[in-house]
Amino acid sequence: MTNREFYTAIANLDNIPAELVEFANDAIGKLDHTNELRKTAAAKKAAEKQAEKEPIRNALLEVMGGEDAPMTATMLIEAAGIELKPASIPSLMRPLVEAGIVSKVDMKVPGKGTQRGYVKL
Repeated sequence: MTNREFYTAIANLDNIPAELVEFANDAIGKLDHTNELRKTAAAKKAAEKQAEKEPIRNALLEVMGGEDAPMTATMLIEAAGIELKPASIPSLMRPLVEAGIVSKVDMKVPGKGTQRGYVKL
């Protein structure tokens, strides 16, 4: 049982002193306030991280080929001249894919099989 569930149960009971109901309602209000502060701080931190990633996304977008020239994560990193691990490219590209600026395609790489490639639309 969480604190919120406990305080809500106390506040909803019948035949208990008004002091207990008031205390439970105050405690629920404090929990709401704490949760709101936490949510605000997390949103601020997420916005800062997105701002840090934006120049990297722009650099990758500039070197990206058109629909006839898909590029893998490794190709994008080499062309942009930035130091990233290929595993970080999908998370960087996700907002661009969702916005319809970039598309994901499967491409055959000689000696490596089928890999995920990205093309600018």
